[in-house]
Amino acid sequence: MIRPLLLILALLSVVQAPAMATPATDAKALLLSIRKRMESSGKYTADLRLKVDIPFLKAPEANATLAFTPPNSTKITSKGFAMIPKQSTELSALSLLSGEFAAIDMGTESWKGLTLRKIKIIPADEASNIVVATLFVDEAALLTRKVMATGKTGGTITAELIYDNAKAAAFCLPSYMKIMMEVPNFEIPRSITGDFNESSQPQKPKDPNGKTKASVEIWYEKYRFNY
Repeated sequence: MIRPLLLILALLSVVQAPAMATPATDAKALLLSIRKRMESSGKYTADLRLKVDIPFLKAPEANATLAFTPPNSTKITSKGFAMIPKQSTELSALSLLSGEFAAIDMGTESWKGLTLRKIKIIPADEASNIVVATLFVDEAALLTRKVMATGKTGGTITAELIYDNAKAAAFCLPSYMKIMMEVPNFEIPRSITGDFNESSQPQKPKDPNGKTKASVEIWYEKYRFNY
């Protein structure tokens, strides 16, 4: 019931918005162009290097392999232990745009010297873990530079993306992604720390709301297309 109401509110916000010059490219058409580029990648794999930063936990850097199979199947595997957040796949533009969605043009915003198109989307699929997301799109390069999303459990997740691999960028695939989020405060029993090392750095004060800021950095290396 909540999702249909959000879609109705999205449509009303467009109808009631003050008149303004029509953008060069319709917001939804712009996102569909990005989806088309990503879909054209075909089957591919990539080696991943992951670094997790959680104040109460010091996890070692890990390596993993990502395998994508059209139309929208992503599998990440690791030979050893790796903390792999599911947001790394849920925040990809292809995942967010794979089904039906409402798109609302929110104008432009400056970010790191770039003028980005700010587009809010609401997935129509009730099963989606993402309730609403905002994509910051570089129109000139046709790339999503930043994503802010709110999931069903609440809280905002932010992803920043870099595209240094020209071949991968042609399919809107990043070479680097940084995911920032809040996680619940909790203590890890010493009996199950296993591969973890408790940080020797002074512990940051816990948030009174029971949340701790955390980040995950992912480097995408050695893309292999149509393997």
